[in-house]
Amino acid sequence: MLWLLLAALVPASLSAWLHPHRPAWHKSTDVSEISVAQVRNQTDVVWVDARSAEAFARAHVPGAISLPAETWEAHVEAVVTAWRPGLTVVVYCDAATCAASQSVARRLRDELGMENVHVLAGGWQAWQEAPR
Repeated sequence: MLWLLLAALVPASLSAWLHPHRPAWHKSTDVSEISVAQVRNQTDVVWVDARSAEAFARAHVPGAISLPAETWEAHVEAVVTAWRPGLTVVVYCDAATCAASQSVARRLRDELGMENVHVLAGGWQAWQEAPR
Protein backbone atom coordinates (compact mmCIF):
# COMPACT_ATOMS: atom_id res chain seq x y z
CA MET A 1 0.00 0.00 0.00
CA LEU A 2 2.83 2.38 0.85
CA TRP A 3 4.45 1.76 -2.55
CA LEU A 4 1.20 2.52 -4.31
CA LEU A 5 0.87 5.77 -2.38
CA LEU A 6 4.46 6.78 -3.24
CA ALA A 7 3.94 5.82 -6.88
CA ALA A 8 0.98 8.20 -7.06
CA LEU A 9 2.55 10.98 -4.99
CA VAL A 10 5.63 11.51 -7.18
CA PRO A 11 3.78 12.26 -10.46
CA ALA A 12 1.17 14.32 -8.61
CA SER A 13 3.87 16.46 -6.98
CA LEU A 14 5.66 16.97 -10.29
CA SER A 15 2.41 17.92 -11.96
CA ALA A 16 1.62 20.51 -9.28
CA TRP A 17 5.14 21.95 -9.44
CA LEU A 18 5.23 22.19 -13.25
CA HIS A 19 1.65 23.37 -13.74
CA PRO A 20 1.45 26.89 -15.24
CA HIS A 21 -0.86 27.99 -12.42
CA ARG A 22 1.26 26.92 -9.50
CA PRO A 23 -0.41 26.62 -6.13
CA ALA A 24 0.02 29.42 -3.57
CA TRP A 25 2.43 27.32 -1.53
CA HIS A 26 4.91 27.30 -4.45
CA LYS A 27 6.23 30.85 -4.67
CA SER A 28 9.18 31.77 -6.82
CA THR A 29 11.87 33.40 -4.73
CA ASP A 30 13.27 35.88 -7.23
CA VAL A 31 11.42 38.65 -9.01
CA SER A 32 12.21 39.03 -12.71
CA GLU A 33 14.44 41.85 -13.87
CA ILE A 34 13.58 44.53 -16.41
CA SER A 35 16.06 46.82 -18.14
CA VAL A 36 16.02 50.61 -18.27
CA ALA A 37 15.53 50.43 -22.06
CA GLN A 38 12.43 48.22 -21.65
CA VAL A 39 10.70 50.57 -19.25
CA ARG A 40 12.12 54.10 -19.65
CA ASN A 41 9.37 55.53 -21.89
CA GLN A 42 6.42 53.62 -20.45
CA THR A 43 3.77 55.73 -18.78
CA ASP A 44 2.00 52.90 -16.98
CA VAL A 45 4.78 52.32 -14.42
CA VAL A 46 4.89 52.70 -10.66
CA TRP A 47 8.53 53.30 -9.73
CA VAL A 48 9.48 52.11 -6.24
CA ASP A 49 12.79 53.20 -4.69
CA ALA A 50 13.99 50.63 -2.14
CA ARG A 51 17.04 52.69 -1.14
CA SER A 52 17.33 54.60 2.12
CA ALA A 53 15.28 57.74 2.66
CA GLU A 54 18.51 59.75 2.52
CA ALA A 55 19.49 58.34 -0.89
CA PHE A 56 15.95 58.97 -2.16
CA ALA A 57 16.10 62.60 -0.95
CA ARG A 58 19.37 63.15 -2.84
CA ALA A 59 18.00 61.87 -6.18
CA HIS A 60 15.56 59.32 -7.58
CA VAL A 61 13.72 58.28 -10.73
CA PRO A 62 11.13 61.00 -11.49
CA GLY A 63 7.83 60.10 -9.87
CA ALA A 64 9.28 57.25 -7.79
CA ILE A 65 7.84 56.35 -4.41
CA SER A 66 10.24 55.77 -1.51
CA LEU A 67 9.78 52.35 0.11
CA PRO A 68 12.87 51.32 2.10
CA ALA A 69 12.58 47.76 3.43
CA GLU A 70 13.39 48.90 6.96
CA THR A 71 10.44 51.35 7.05
CA TRP A 72 7.97 49.23 5.05
CA GLU A 73 4.93 49.88 7.24
CA ALA A 74 5.40 53.66 7.18
CA HIS A 75 5.68 53.90 3.38
CA VAL A 76 3.81 50.99 1.77
CA GLU A 77 0.46 52.81 1.73
CA ALA A 78 1.79 55.28 -0.86
CA VAL A 79 2.64 52.40 -3.20
CA VAL A 80 -0.75 50.73 -2.68
CA THR A 81 -2.48 54.05 -3.43
CA ALA A 82 -0.51 54.56 -6.66
CA TRP A 83 -0.92 50.97 -7.90
CA ARG A 84 -3.82 49.56 -9.88
CA PRO A 85 -4.15 46.33 -11.88
CA GLY A 86 -2.39 46.49 -15.23
CA LEU A 87 0.39 48.80 -14.12
CA THR A 88 4.00 47.69 -14.17
CA VAL A 89 5.80 48.01 -10.83
CA VAL A 90 9.56 48.55 -11.07
CA VAL A 91 11.59 48.39 -7.87
CA TYR A 92 15.19 49.57 -7.73
CA CYS A 93 17.98 50.11 -5.25
CA ASP A 94 21.59 51.29 -5.63
CA ALA A 95 23.14 48.77 -8.02
CA ALA A 96 22.99 45.18 -9.25
CA THR A 97 24.60 44.00 -6.00
CA CYS A 98 21.90 45.54 -3.81
CA ALA A 99 19.40 43.00 -2.43
CA ALA A 100 16.85 45.51 -1.12
CA SER A 101 15.00 45.73 -4.43
CA GLN A 102 14.44 41.96 -4.57
CA SER A 103 13.22 41.96 -0.97
CA VAL A 104 10.76 44.83 -1.49
CA ALA A 105 9.56 43.45 -4.84
CA ARG A 106 8.91 40.01 -3.34
CA ARG A 107 6.87 41.56 -0.52
CA LEU A 108 4.81 43.60 -2.98
CA ARG A 109 4.13 40.47 -5.01
CA ASP A 110 3.68 37.90 -2.25
CA GLU A 111 2.15 39.90 0.61
CA LEU A 112 0.07 42.41 -1.35
CA GLY A 113 -0.68 40.27 -4.41
CA MET A 114 0.59 42.84 -6.91
CA GLU A 115 1.21 41.46 -10.38
CA ASN A 116 3.72 42.57 -12.99
CA VAL A 117 6.37 43.46 -10.39
CA HIS A 118 9.97 43.66 -11.63
CA VAL A 119 13.39 44.67 -10.35
CA LEU A 120 15.34 47.22 -12.38
CA ALA A 121 18.44 45.47 -13.72
CA GLY A 122 21.47 47.36 -12.46
CA GLY A 123 19.36 49.54 -10.14
CA TRP A 124 19.79 53.28 -9.69
CA GLN A 125 23.28 53.05 -11.16
CA ALA A 126 21.89 51.66 -14.43
CA TRP A 127 19.24 54.42 -14.53
CA GLN A 128 21.92 57.10 -14.19
CA GLU A 129 24.17 55.55 -16.82
CA ALA A 130 21.43 54.95 -19.40
CA PRO A 131 21.25 57.29 -22.38
CA ARG A 132 18.60 59.96 -22.05
